[in-house]
Amino acid sequence: MSTLQNFRFVMVLFPLLLGACSLRTGDESSNEGIQTAAPGPAEDSSQAVGIVALGHSGLTGEGSDPSRPGQEAKELSWATGTAQEVNSILQRLTAVHPETGDQVANMARGGAQVTSLLPQAQAGLKIVPHPELVIIQTIDNDIQCDGNDLNRIEAFGAALSEALQFITGASPNSKILVVSQQGRPATFAEAMSVGPAIWQNFAGTGVCDLFNNDGTINQDHIAGLTAIIESFEAEQTRVCAAVPQCSTDDGVLSGYVDDISDWVVGDWNHLNVSGQARRAELVWPIVKELLGLK
Repeated sequence: MSTLQNFRFVMVLFPLLLGACSLRTGDESSNEGIQTAAPGPAEDSSQAVGIVALGHSGLTGEGSDPSRPGQEAKELSWATGTAQEVNSILQRLTAVHPETGDQVANMARGGAQVTSLLPQAQAGLKIVPHPELVIIQTIDNDIQCDGNDLNRIEAFGAALSEALQFITGASPNSKILVVSQQGRPATFAEAMSVGPAIWQNFAGTGVCDLFNNDGTINQDHIAGLTAIIESFEAEQTRVCAAVPQCSTDDGVLSGYVDDISDWVVGDWNHLNVSGQARRAELVWPIVKELLGLK
């Protein structure tokens, strides 16, 4: 696995990307292992209730359960988790709107790219037809670090737009939150520079490798990768702004300062339970404002 794959800002994505979402292959729209609930409460879209989550492994809790390394643990997801220690967006919203609790569909899959959002949305809205909130976390796996990423941005925007148009057409009163890439390569590299056992996972000569082979941080690579990420985010923001029901997190996650204690040890691509809880805490104020909650 390349350095970028490991980096994925957690997704790492930055989790960067590519890594982040564990680069799995197969049918990303499959319902296998998906956290679901009973069918939505009404076909009247004015009664928007529940949460649908779409995207990559940043939403699946992958690796967060130490007893299941490398596997999904959606009960620990920052977005739709049910474990008390996470205090997810679902749990917080349910405290305000109790009817939310059994109306949830987390369709996210490890390795999913932006083109997976539409089939995920189609499947998710069959389970929760008119969700109050749709959370989208993407970008990671669409960055390939092969020198051609900037040429992929237009197609990225088109695929995201297609998914957003489907959601708003099927459920006009749903609010859509598209989150930014968590953290930045510079803060991630700083967190991972504590020792060779860690930084060696991100060292090399590739354009997205954060460290040189001697353990020094490669500032040119960091600058280049940051520019790529922010270009995708800019396109994401542009597409979202064209849809009245869509909002971004205004860069809340991009401003996350990495702490090594938030990452899955030995993985360094995904958040552990404390990291999941921290992300939920960061995003909740955005959700409150988006939904007009006090």
